[in-house]
Amino acid sequence: MSKHIWSFIVGAVIIVGGLVMFFAFLDVETPVIGLRQAGLVIAVLGVIEIAATGWSMIGSRGSEDG
Repeated sequence: MSKHIWSFIVGAVIIVGGLVMFFAFLDVETPVIGLRQAGLVIAVLGVIEIAATGWSMIGSRGSEDG
């Protein structure tokens, strides 16, 4: 598989893991941050990963035409 496909898979796994943390650990608090907030941050990082991969795919497709 190409590098872009793996990046999409990694982004999707990060999103799923973050959402599981967000919904499963509602009342769990650690001394620094609650696991629910950490799950939300992880899910957002997964969305950023997928968006960056999509942007990279669009950019690489455009450079092949020229």
